[in-house]
Amino acid sequence: MAIPSWVQFLVLALLAPILLLSGRAAQLLRLPLITGYVLAGIILGPYGLTILDSNSLQTLTAVDNGCLAIIAFSAGAELQLGDVRRIKKQVTYITLGICLATWLAISGLMLSLASVLPMTAALPSKHRAAVASLAGTLMMARSPASMMAVLKETDGRGPFASLIMAVVIVKDVVVFICFAINIEMADAVIKRAESGFSLTSLVEPMYSVFVSVVLGILYGISIGRVMATPSRYFNVILRHLPQGLSNRTKGAARTAALAVLAMSIFWTATQLHAEPLLACVLAGIITINRQGEAASKALHEELGQTLAELTPLVNMAFFSLAGASLILGRVVATLWVALILWLVRVAAIYGGSWLGSWLGGTPPEYRLRIWQGMITQAGVAMGLAKAVAVRFPDWGPDFVFLMMSVIMMNLFSGPPIFRSAIISAGEARALQLPTIFNDVKSPTKAQAGPPESDDLHDHPISDHRNDSIR
Repeated sequence: MAIPSWVQFLVLALLAPILLLSGRAAQLLRLPLITGYVLAGIILGPYGLTILDSNSLQTLTAVDNGCLAIIAFSAGAELQLGDVRRIKKQVTYITLGICLATWLAISGLMLSLASVLPMTAALPSKHRAAVASLAGTLMMARSPASMMAVLKETDGRGPFASLIMAVVIVKDVVVFICFAINIEMADAVIKRAESGFSLTSLVEPMYSVFVSVVLGILYGISIGRVMATPSRYFNVILRHLPQGLSNRTKGAARTAALAVLAMSIFWTATQLHAEPLLACVLAGIITINRQGEAASKALHEELGQTLAELTPLVNMAFFSLAGASLILGRVVATLWVALILWLVRVAAIYGGSWLGSWLGGTPPEYRLRIWQGMITQAGVAMGLAKAVAVRFPDWGPDFVFLMMSVIMMNLFSGPPIFRSAIISAGEARALQLPTIFNDVKSPTKAQAGPPESDDLHDHPISDHRNDSIR
């Protein structure tokens, strides 16, 4: 007898305290919070206690999609164009350098290994190229969540920290756009290989991207208005409540409205056969940039507080379900490939960030540190990997297991390396810890600024240190 859907949603809600404790336990062990959620999901999943079995995971796909919608929207909402414009040359070159180097290195490696990987060995060459391109795009992603967590822990402030923040946020948006185009093109290539050339297979990717852009603009304008101007009737109700209760009610209403609107973007895009993640990230960009710069900063602060209230629920649900969906046997079988991918990705990030820094005129002392802030992956990468599994059920699940192995390596290795970079750059105000790679000379005050033509301010990106969810 099938378990009703509402029971499975209730089970997930009842598991929330256990998941919360697992996250806290991970923190006590000096591990990222989301690592605890992933491990708890593995224990509670089909290969552990089976509280979350395969049928439950299928039913809870709606929860996954809702979390992805909020993750993508919040990534876009971090991109304040007015702030990035001040250091646009450095950000542009570093972002392009890292993205191109990573995509070329990972795609090339995946193509060279295609004949020995079980998921691609039997695929035609065009299919292999699509898989390799998607892997390269996914490995471009970086986790703003872990970046914010390290900066919050160290109270990292200064030119280097600000440059890292700008590059990570811009690169996140670039990754979403590239992934949306990539997955549509991969779908078209595979369909064309199976059924031959047709006008539909050529038009579908363009249609999907176009509809996603339109949805992102429309929803971005709507969400901006909802966040900035609550309805007249709602204000009348608030005036009759005590001040403290009124503020809490107002905050809760905005949080609920934002969550519903973000999830409705995902649902609408899916129904229209558009790319939901691209629509969500564009909605975030439009929401935060549709007004003047001063109003944009105020809205960014308010949006940050609202998203921070959603963070615990989104983190627990998304990462625990990600852990429960892992098939451990397949993950272990792909560890050797994952290790090679991890090493090649780190090398590509190092080379791409150095080249981009050199072309952009970034100070030499920063060129040897930029890569240390670009390693960690988490929610964004996991979300994109799971989207591939949904779109391509034949080889997608195996693709997810391989990518999840690499993502977990990046999740464990990235934060301590970035923390070391902040400390050795002399920008960790809260603590002084032993550093890794401390052979790089710390910049002096005279060296700290970049060229006069591209001024790097102490805080070019908003310093709102909420616990981001990416």
